Amino acid sequence: MGVRRCSIAAVAAAATLGLALLAPVGSGSPPRLVIGKDNLVAPLEIPANPRPGPVPGCRRPSRKCVRVTAQRLAKLENRFGCDHRAVFATTYRVLTQALLRRVRREPGFFRFARYFFFEDGLFADVYIATTNAYPRGERISPAWQIAFEAAAARDLAASQDMLLGINAHVQNDMPFVLAALGTKTRRGVSRKADHDRANEVLAEAYQQVVDAVERRYDPSIGVTNPDGVPADDIAGLELVKGWREEVWRNAGRLIATRNDPDAHSRVAEEIEENAASWARGIAASRTPGYGAQRDAYCEARRGGG
Repeated sequence: MGVRRCSIAAVAAAATLGLALLAPVGSGSPPRLVIGKDNLVAPLEIPANPRPGPVPGCRRPSRKCVRVTAQRLAKLENRFGCDHRAVFATTYRVLTQALLRRVRREPGFFRFARYFFFEDGLFADVYIATTNAYPRGERISPAWQIAFEAAAARDLAASQDMLLGINAHVQNDMPFVLAALGTKTRRGVSRKADHDRANEVLAEAYQQVVDAVERRYDPSIGVTNPDGVPADDIAGLELVKGWREEVWRNAGRLIATRNDPDAHSRVAEEIEENAASWARGIAASRTPGYGAQRDAYCEARRGGG
């Protein structure tokens, strides 16, 4: 059976056309976030006075937090095996390793390194909590529900599985993570420049992600996003860059409305519905039966990547 070749740019275009618990504890130092077993799946509760602080994946801010995130993601990859959810676990792991290399090479790459380490830990906490909640039948955000159900149906190209995960992780989860940790320092200095700097690492690592997904899961992504042909890479990067810009605005909206429950609920619902709309568009193009080909390819290459 042939497979419809789905480039990242084509998937993004199709998606566009298809679109028609954290809490503060006192005022002690350092500020802490209360983390319970049931409050790490988005939408997160935004503290009254958002500040970065220890989270399950990063108790003390250092490069170790990023290294631990990469290790957690590698374990998840191995647990998923050739399950189509593994595509995003690999994507996330490769990007995390690229971030780790950058902060090792340039310790001052992020102005607010302490914040970055806590953000990295919490972001991974939310993703892993979501992957654990899904098989238990617990409520997860619609974008993740669509992504996981599409993975179970096994009739998408790996490029779509990858983009579904990026969409849910970035557009759905990231605004809540940023809002929970705060977007400004105590002195009112914006952390936006660091948020934008991360785009440099995404650009640097993009082809590494494509290559890893091709090696482990699906040769079609190597056809649609070949080395030396940057058009699809640029399209995919610009798409995610645009998403991250909107993420920052949405984080600000969550913080601004945290004392108005009705307005805050509307913002949270808009964030979830936007990500879900993108997910429906990304998953709209299917190739029934392609999963068997992908799975056979993956099984033959287990242990690579």
